[in-house]
Amino acid sequence: MLETLLISIQGHLECVEKILTSDKKSRIPLINIAASYVTKNRGKRIRPAIFILAAKLCGAVDRRIPHLASAIELIHTASLLHDDVVDDSPLRRGKPSVKVKWGNQVSVLLGDFLWCKASELFMKHGTEKLWHAVIKTVMDITEGQMLETTMLNDISTNEKVYQKIVEGKTASLFSLCGKGAAIVQKLSPKIEYALECFGFNLGIAFQLTDDVLDYTSRDNQLGKSTGTDLKEGKLTLPIIIALKKCNQKERDFIKNCLISGSVSKSQFTDIVEIVNKYKGIDKTIKLAHHYANKANEYLLFFKPSIERDALIGISNYIANRS
Repeated sequence: MLETLLISIQGHLECVEKILTSDKKSRIPLINIAASYVTKNRGKRIRPAIFILAAKLCGAVDRRIPHLASAIELIHTASLLHDDVVDDSPLRRGKPSVKVKWGNQVSVLLGDFLWCKASELFMKHGTEKLWHAVIKTVMDITEGQMLETTMLNDISTNEKVYQKIVEGKTASLFSLCGKGAAIVQKLSPKIEYALECFGFNLGIAFQLTDDVLDYTSRDNQLGKSTGTDLKEGKLTLPIIIALKKCNQKERDFIKNCLISGSVSKSQFTDIVEIVNKYKGIDKTIKLAHHYANKANEYLLFFKPSIERDALIGISNYIANRS
């Protein structure tokens, strides 16, 4: 389904792949080997696709756009490399993570290298205003991830704190994908705001469905082990909802599992039952649809087009992933 939505920008996405392959060269062989491994283990490229579609929605796509879309993907990849170290993740997109293959040091340093490559692309092909927006986005991502780290295993985590985490670590980059397209083409503040809000709300929807999938998907669908968030001590919305309503025995059981750092299959099954009992998954899915619909409302600012339909389609695809 996603591939069908992206047909109109397939050529631009192929250009992005070429840039990601060619622009990461280093004098250090290991960097090239590890960077090639990451590039080949590609995701769906949703973020660069949104940026390109938003750019086409705003007017003609010039030669700068694929380079800037590649830079956005490099920021995302760099954050994942750092995440895998912080979270001690053995898998990334269904394959051994860089930290497993080459160690924490290589994963961190490769993330730094890719961030530098992204910066190079932004400085060469972007504008000063876009560069300032990029810096703020990276700060937001870092702060969101830091807040999440400080709240590990803390069952007092509430919806407000969770919202701040999601806004920083996920929604901020989606927001950049939208408004960045308007910034680079020097369009009006109204257009920039509409695309910023579209991306922001879409990013929240994306994270909500991602958190649901951690409880509902099979390992081969998710690209990592199910229950990973729980094992890492992360309290996402499905379990936050359950903790608000569950009894003391259930609450103690969840707390003990969080603190232990080791959750057996039977324990995870019991936790999923508790989460379902209090509608944690259903309510999170409903909220994801709310944010996806909210994102789509901001696209009504633009006249009907293939690009607008594709962005709405991506939004609906994200909301229905669960």
